[in-house]
Amino acid sequence: MNATRPPVDHPTSTAVPSTPTTGAIPTTTSVTAVLVTRGTTPYLRTTLAALAGQARRPARVLVVDVAEAHVGDPLPLVVERAFAVVGGPAPQVQVLQAPAARTFGDAVRAALASDDGPSTTWLWLLHDDSAPEPTALAELSRAVARAPSVVVAGAKQHTWTDPVRLIEVGVRTARSGRRMTDVEPGELDQGQHDAREDVLGVGLAGALVRRDVWDELGGPDPALGPYGDGLDLSRRARLAGHRVVVVPAAVVRHAQAGYLGLRSVAPSGVDDDGDGEDDSADPRRSFAARRRALTHQRLVTAPLVLVPFVVVLALVGAVVRSLVQVAAKQPGLAVDELRGPLAALARPGAVAAARRRARATRRLRRRALRPLQATWRDVWRQARDRRLARREERRVVQAPSELELRELAALATRRRAGLAAVTVGLVAVSTVAFGPLVAAVGSGARLVGGALLPLAQSVGDVWDAATSSWVSGGVGAAGPADPLLGVLVVPATLAGGRPDAGVALVVLGSVLLAGLGAWVAAGAATRSVTLRAWAAVVWAGAPALLLGVADGRLGPVLAHVLLPWVALGLARAVGVQRVDLVLSGVATARRGKDREGTVIVPGDDEDLADLGRSARRTSRTTPATSSTGVTASGADPDASAESSSESSSDSRDEERTVPVGRDEHDVREDGEGRDPASGTEVDEPGQAGAPAPEPQAADWVGAARPTGSVTAAAAASLALAAAVASAPSLLVPCVLAVLVAAVCAPRHRRRLVLALGPTLVVLGPLLVEAVSRGRDGLRLLVADPGLTVATAPEGAVERLLGLPSAAAALVPESVPDDLARFWPLALGAVVVAVAALALLRGDVARGVRLGWVVAALGLGAATLVALVPVGLDDGVAAYGWTGPALSLAMLGFLAAALLGADGMLTRLSRHSFGWRQLVVGVVTVAAVVVPVAWLGGWSVQVRDGTAMSATALDRTVVPAVGRQAQGSANASRILALARDASDGAVTWQLLRADGPQLVDLAATVRTLDLTGRRDAPRAAEPDAATQEIDALVARIATGASGDVAGPLAALAVSDVLVPVLPAGLSDDDEAAADRARDALVGELDATAGLERVTQNASGILWRVQPALPSGGGEPTPVVTAWARLVAGGDATSPDTLDPGTAAVAVEARGRSIDTRIAAGDTPRLLVLAERADPHWRATLGGRSLRAVSNGWRQTFEVPAASGRLVVEHEAPQRTTWLAAQALVLGLTVLLAMPVRRRRAGR
Repeated sequence: MNATRPPVDHPTSTAVPSTPTTGAIPTTTSVTAVLVTRGTTPYLRTTLAALAGQARRPARVLVVDVAEAHVGDPLPLVVERAFAVVGGPAPQVQVLQAPAARTFGDAVRAALASDDGPSTTWLWLLHDDSAPEPTALAELSRAVARAPSVVVAGAKQHTWTDPVRLIEVGVRTARSGRRMTDVEPGELDQGQHDAREDVLGVGLAGALVRRDVWDELGGPDPALGPYGDGLDLSRRARLAGHRVVVVPAAVVRHAQAGYLGLRSVAPSGVDDDGDGEDDSADPRRSFAARRRALTHQRLVTAPLVLVPFVVVLALVGAVVRSLVQVAAKQPGLAVDELRGPLAALARPGAVAAARRRARATRRLRRRALRPLQATWRDVWRQARDRRLARREERRVVQAPSELELRELAALATRRRAGLAAVTVGLVAVSTVAFGPLVAAVGSGARLVGGALLPLAQSVGDVWDAATSSWVSGGVGAAGPADPLLGVLVVPATLAGGRPDAGVALVVLGSVLLAGLGAWVAAGAATRSVTLRAWAAVVWAGAPALLLGVADGRLGPVLAHVLLPWVALGLARAVGVQRVDLVLSGVATARRGKDREGTVIVPGDDEDLADLGRSARRTSRTTPATSSTGVTASGADPDASAESSSESSSDSRDEERTVPVGRDEHDVREDGEGRDPASGTEVDEPGQAGAPAPEPQAADWVGAARPTGSVTAAAAASLALAAAVASAPSLLVPCVLAVLVAAVCAPRHRRRLVLALGPTLVVLGPLLVEAVSRGRDGLRLLVADPGLTVATAPEGAVERLLGLPSAAAALVPESVPDDLARFWPLALGAVVVAVAALALLRGDVARGVRLGWVVAALGLGAATLVALVPVGLDDGVAAYGWTGPALSLAMLGFLAAALLGADGMLTRLSRHSFGWRQLVVGVVTVAAVVVPVAWLGGWSVQVRDGTAMSATALDRTVVPAVGRQAQGSANASRILALARDASDGAVTWQLLRADGPQLVDLAATVRTLDLTGRRDAPRAAEPDAATQEIDALVARIATGASGDVAGPLAALAVSDVLVPVLPAGLSDDDEAAADRARDALVGELDATAGLERVTQNASGILWRVQPALPSGGGEPTPVVTAWARLVAGGDATSPDTLDPGTAAVAVEARGRSIDTRIAAGDTPRLLVLAERADPHWRATLGGRSLRAVSNGWRQTFEVPAASGRLVVEHEAPQRTTWLAAQALVLGLTVLLAMPVRRRRAGR
């Protein structure tokens, strides 16, 4: 609707109540109000009414509609109704359409361009969600009239909802572009900021802008809006030589619908929490747009020479902030942190146009703005103050009373005392068992024996092997490395970069680490200190762990240590863990008034723990739940209240405790005995103490009520990935167990399923290799890392009781023969018995049944693993070791036992002394005595050396002169020979370090030693490389004639070693071994091409040196390098192995080459003393070299030209797998970091 009145500001009619404005307002201040809206919004009517009710009305009002489609009442009708109720002269009102406008500035420009009415001096800019107070325009007009240099005057902004809070009183920024309002979130307006006047910028909602300056500047940047446009316009006005002020007396209520994400949802109009924001607000919805605006602003305002640096910093900062948001469990904001800056950088044209507009109107230098900008100290001070304010707010909200704090302190003291006792006990046991080994390792010795080998010489070697697609043992083989190597990088790093010390830390500290892990994990099932201590001792003494330590099975031992952390993380992920709570003082006082005979004196000097016990005695309700994870307890955890996940099926009591939030099918249909609102048990009429009010959820104080944790889920996924990587046989049962747990979880089931992601990614290469082998791939998933050790699997009963293999060595000699057979089974029998009794409890049935399902999965996996042959041990087929699967079964049994035993004393106290107390007493005595006796006997056996195959190796395996050759640029090998005294057979090893190492082994190679069906395995036929080495060793061992220097050099063997005899042999065995060794040494001394160079504590070493020709003259030197350039000939010619053929050593590092080679006269062959594989890659000067056939050796054709030679093994998808593992594990680690969330999206 259009009017024809002249453009003058009209004073408000007396018919409209308002606060009068003191002082004169010049009539020459003509104002056009421009209100931009997107149709009829929930805020528009209020804003129009506030605009119509101004004490000083604008001369003209332009309502700009940017909506493309309209819903509800027509906008002109809404505007007409708003101004129809105004008495006195009404302003000239016009409704304009601007559907093409994308920003607030575009809408205002479109309105002014299409406005054919008379021009005014000032523009009053309003959003549809910014309702001005009645005197707002009058105060703005007064301010600009007093100061002609002011061209932009902003209003103080209040929140839209009640109670009113302050939003901003002007804006300033740091030099980095960080926006600062100097107003704390939720701050009340008490006039504390009313002294402000000159500011760097103001918000456009309610701002008064001089029309000529608007036209001169062209309005705000078209690329900005609705964020940053006011600051942009103010900044350019400042640089054009004008003033920008804020007028605190002019107040605008601003809903901030765009910032709070209320445009896409219906606002509730309610602010129950009093933070000044609509309760349906979510600033995360606008976060990406605000990040884009901030990046655009930084690109526009930075000096031209710094723009490239701003671009780089924007990209780097986006990645860093995105990772921080991931750590804060805000994946949506993490994406927005990347999306916003990238969107701004993708529009260089908009940045260039904005810089041109700013340069065209700039009259002052940028440094003129510095007095109005915030310094880095201001930024730091504001961040500090807000951090302290949040901390104080949390403290005030969560702080219990002094009485409650003392009760919680009593709980904590008891818990710490229990943990200290467990730690001291396990340290004592470990000291008795491993004392000599710990001392030796501390002196630099390495643990060897059984399946255990030294790990590597450095952490870098471990990492290289873990990420390589080539297994370096012997003459090499293609295949993924054992996933365990990646896990061992962590303890190797924690041990100061000493891999062998890290291995010793895991093995020798396994009993202590397992016990501490079980203590912590047991806290999720019970808050009883006694039960947690019992669980720690049982888990630390599990036969699967002790036998794994005895055999040196590093992977299964580490998996056993990690499994409790997996269980704990999964429990916390869905919020079913129990926590310490005490009854609040208010609830206790209330109950004391209603219950006769119960008097609580706050100042009583007696132990305050009695208060918790009194509360429990006077009420049969102790709400706790496994679904919410809350355990209500007093000061005595051993007499802790029953879990609210419990619902007793005892018909004599008819008592029930129902969890808060328990699913409906878990509650008895009649709802008898519980409060339907709170889910807690209530006393029925006629029962003792019925008048007493029952405590509700709010009556308990202490730890926060668990609701689930993304951090815990991520930590559980990391622990699960490490456990399964350590023992791949756990993959299938663990995956099934997690899926079953997800089905049983009361909430957050998706978290448990996603927790399997890191495990599947870490084992991805191994799974692909297993699938590619067909049925034989099962061996790969069953084999444990390390050397193959053959042990006879036990029967079904023994597996049920947790015994993976014969444990006679763990039985002390003092145990009578009649009991020796049952001694190893006693611990498992106690745990299984308690877990079986737990099935009788109906109140914790779900958790107990889940524990039994996990145990069944472990037992089933153990049965299958025992049937699969995985390798050869001295020519004997070795079957899979069931230890890891039985550890999983023990975990399930132990969880069921803890849930069943929790609160036992409280339940027994409800019955008079009888058979219940007798049964529980007998079981308790057995449960305590058996684990203690078992661990004590084991420690003595290990101390005596009868229960531990691992020993400390305190000498080098290879003499120093041999290690020099291994570490040289030739990357030579050592051939170690030994003769068996029983049959005279000679065994050999190719060493590239100081003895065999775990990094040189992999299950992908060891499992190829077997072939045939699982029930009839046989040794596989050796390949060409093995046959050649076998033949050469036989030739050396039998003293055959002929020079062996050439064939040895072709294997990159620079030295031959006969090591010393192993320790621990009997006198007869040692004498026989000495004779066999002496015979071998004599044959080597007589072999042409070998020259003895040293004999020391490591053994006897011969250098590979060609013999003198029979006709005299100098011998032809041989090249014992791993990589050789052979001149002339072709790959099929025997001359490539002849020592007389000219060859040049090529510098290598490990099993790769990256060096420059000189030019040759003719094309050459690059021969590697390594098995050929299609995935070897070689380049010279960036050009690929052609691989040619040369028997089993990898060979490339090399032209005569010089250049940079690069050779490496690159398996398909290796880089893809590494990238996927790095991405998934990196994000999981960030999610596992306990970072406190801030107010999201601010």
